[in-house]
Amino acid sequence: MTTDTRRTPGAVPASAVSPGAASEAGVELRYALASEPFPLAVSPASGSYQKADLTIVLTRRASTAIECDGITVSVPVGSGAGALAAETAGMTASTDPPGWSASVAASGQVSFGPPSGSVEIGKEDGLALSVGSIPVNRTVGRSRVTVAVRWRIPGESGTSSWSTETVELPVTKFPPAFSLGELYVSPGRIAYGDSVTLTWQASGGDFRLLYNKADISVTDRDSHVSHNITRDTLFQLHGTSSSSSGELEAVRSAWVTVDIPDVTTPSLTVTRRVVTDRIAAPQHSVPWFTASSMEYRPELSMRMYHPMLGRWGRPARLPFGPAGSPPGLAVHGGILHLLFRPYDSEELVWATYDGSTWRTLPGSPGAAGPDRVALVSAGSSLICAYRAPDGRQLTCASTDGTSWGTPSQMPAPAAGAVSLCWDGTTLHAALRSKKDDFPCLSVHTRDAEQQWRNVHDHFHPSPVGSPELVLQDEQLRCFFRALAGEVYTISRPRDGLYFSTVARVGVRASDDFRAVATGAGLTALFPDSEGVLHTTSYGTDEQAPAMAWSPAAPLDEYRTTETPALVCYGNRMIAIGRGGAFVHN
Repeated sequence: MTTDTRRTPGAVPASAVSPGAASEAGVELRYALASEPFPLAVSPASGSYQKADLTIVLTRRASTAIECDGITVSVPVGSGAGALAAETAGMTASTDPPGWSASVAASGQVSFGPPSGSVEIGKEDGLALSVGSIPVNRTVGRSRVTVAVRWRIPGESGTSSWSTETVELPVTKFPPAFSLGELYVSPGRIAYGDSVTLTWQASGGDFRLLYNKADISVTDRDSHVSHNITRDTLFQLHGTSSSSSGELEAVRSAWVTVDIPDVTTPSLTVTRRVVTDRIAAPQHSVPWFTASSMEYRPELSMRMYHPMLGRWGRPARLPFGPAGSPPGLAVHGGILHLLFRPYDSEELVWATYDGSTWRTLPGSPGAAGPDRVALVSAGSSLICAYRAPDGRQLTCASTDGTSWGTPSQMPAPAAGAVSLCWDGTTLHAALRSKKDDFPCLSVHTRDAEQQWRNVHDHFHPSPVGSPELVLQDEQLRCFFRALAGEVYTISRPRDGLYFSTVARVGVRASDDFRAVATGAGLTALFPDSEGVLHTTSYGTDEQAPAMAWSPAAPLDEYRTTETPALVCYGNRMIAIGRGGAFVHN
């Protein structure tokens, strides 16, 4: 395979390496061979030979230099597929830096001698060897150029101190009809999640474009648009051609840099400080960093389901800065209301969205901790629940849509957050609790005197995270996760007294299961163990069996460790959560 790497090892000038560098690592040195032209075509069947230039760049692999007293480059001569040069007449040789002696023998061996008997080759001061005006023969195939370097450790002496390192570097000769032009990418630097356009000129073979996990046939094409680029990406255009000696391949490469990219790594050690707004891990928790300080500064982003398109749009960052808590969402009075704790303050922020514009309101229910905020429309009131910095669980109501009343205390969860649900006449709350030191899921109801009554406790399986309480088709449904991530549900009629036996939803979630009533059915969101957000629905698909959840499907490629809050606003579904946002510049 012949590769266009566009990279110059060591401190050798960039002009020393032409496109098409093929890399080889010896024990002591690294070798990169490039041809001009690239790809290299055989000479026509008759007439004069096509000339080619080879450049071989040598750099030290280790940090210490080696001493070198001579190098040979053997170019195969002949008419067969394994030979490169048809003859040696007219061939030239030179070095960069200059000063080395160079001679070309009739056998095709090119000898290079250092200017002062020997020189040192280090990691920062490589050497480029050029063999020019090679008459390429007329037979398609693979040739190999042999490089032999005589070396020793500086300071050693005597004839026995010298060793020879030998490597073979491939040179592929393509049919004259094969061409693979430059691979261009525009723009070369993009914002997170943007698209790029790749263009090229190629003919006389089969061509494929490879990047990340994509492998796309682009034969007879000259462009491709790649969307949603979230990390620095190497694009490679592979061209192949058949020959009697097997398949021949050449590769062009182009690189795209992403501002604030995703980083995928099996481990990460940070020696000083981490500041980030997006963290996704392959396990059930935020990844562990070894650092003197860690700041997780996620910002809120909004996804919107487009019913006409039948799909979710990509998440867009909201204009509120870093958020210190997962948000609460509710539609009240025809307006979408958002409530969250900012990163740099304990006072909850209240904002509204009218379908086109976000507006921050001056009122606040009070100071809150980092737990998820609950928000629900209850008749003429907008009601929120949050945990205060001192640990008390509070609820507060807004009756005019512009200010909040005095907070009052409500049952506090043992862990996690509260979920609120209004059934048309009564306010309900679900939370994790403990009874006789046994963890359980508790459902509470607020009576006419504004007092909370515990109406149900569920012990097995034990809940983790925060529950979700939803009214769907006259049924009060409560969803929760168990320790292994399995999602369960219990339900009762809106006016009933008893909850049903626990049932499995059939999915595993790495964070809370969030659901919203959509007509007579339900739609839910949850992240899997790799942070990929999934959606599933219940009773909304006419093709699905009755009383069954649809197969879970990934929402998009933007990973997150927190499930966003979910509401229906008009004919659209809106999800707002922390992290996983597309960055708008």
